Amino acid sequence: MAFRPGFRPAEACGSAFVIPRGEEWLSIADGFSQAALGGDWLQALGRLAEACGADRGQLIGIGADKAVPFNWIYGMPPEPLAEFVAMGGGDPARNPRVRHGITAPLLKAWHDLDCLSEAEQRRAPEYCELAIRYDFPFGSQATLMRDSEMLIGMSTLRGASRGLPSPDDRRAFESLVPHVRDAVRLQMTLEGQGAALMAGALEAVGAAAFVCDASGRVRAMTPAAEAALSAGPVRLRDQRLAAARHEDGRALEIAFDGLLRARHSARPRASRTLVLRREEDPLSPVLVDLMSLPAREHALGFQPAVLATLRGVSRQDVAFSQHLRAAFGLTESEADVALRLAEGDSREAIAAGRGASVETVRSQVKSLFAKLGVRRTGELAAKLNRLR
Repeated sequence: MAFRPGFRPAEACGSAFVIPRGEEWLSIADGFSQAALGGDWLQALGRLAEACGADRGQLIGIGADKAVPFNWIYGMPPEPLAEFVAMGGGDPARNPRVRHGITAPLLKAWHDLDCLSEAEQRRAPEYCELAIRYDFPFGSQATLMRDSEMLIGMSTLRGASRGLPSPDDRRAFESLVPHVRDAVRLQMTLEGQGAALMAGALEAVGAAAFVCDASGRVRAMTPAAEAALSAGPVRLRDQRLAAARHEDGRALEIAFDGLLRARHSARPRASRTLVLRREEDPLSPVLVDLMSLPAREHALGFQPAVLATLRGVSRQDVAFSQHLRAAFGLTESEADVALRLAEGDSREAIAAGRGASVETVRSQVKSLFAKLGVRRTGELAAKLNRLR
């Protein structure tokens, strides 16, 4: 790999000796793996910048709603980061780097954005003014991951005096792109496992609990919580927890948003309790306890952030669901769909309540019909009634 002779790590790394080229490259790649395991992402990004002849290294996430769940830039003061969010920096219409990143091939580096050009300043004046004022008009970029939830990209940012990256700087950046992506994927996996482990522990005590991430999406739930979606006061909408009754929905949204925002404040509010009512039985309320979970300094947004537990839900359907799974080999989802069908819900209503597509529910119905040996909904309802 082509690195500049005499390269020294960033001062933040605390090292002043020259690392041989092969060890240097491996050390930088390992730094990202260590960051994913709980280390310092800013330190790793600083070493990336040094290796690529840049001033700053960046890892950024852009949500589907154009929000910016994280934006880590080595060597950047907090003021431009706040201005970036305030100007809507996650909007591709305002940010040329994001605009290019949403269409660029994954892992394909590009190095040609020039925020000093008149054409680019006319097209994205706010972003270019910010880049010029804080001196990061040039750089290299690559899109690491892109799906319906989030785009994650990396870049090195260069000042006007440095100009565009040299061929050696470009090759250095390109060689490290897949290693940064591996580190991001590793941390995403670990954050996701945290939700599953928490749900597993709560399942053991029979709790009806939902584990939500920093965007409010449900990442894991216990069987009791899944059963409560059938006839309880909560539903899943776009993978987020919602109230069955419209009048309760706003209160739940406000409570969730408040806990998510407060996680990084000096004195976060740790919990909230709400009273939700069933549509079919308003006189039998259910309490929803929302608890804010500790925030990791450098998190990608998939780790458990809020725990929602229900008090006052019936355990009868939970136990029956477990019996169906044991007797007929149904999955948790199939058992829930079976109970909903037997209660008279349509496939469309089941899909909406579970936050799934109608096609997915139809596939689950076909599978559970085969396992229970029935051919239509009426036969299913009759068989379940005999088993209760």
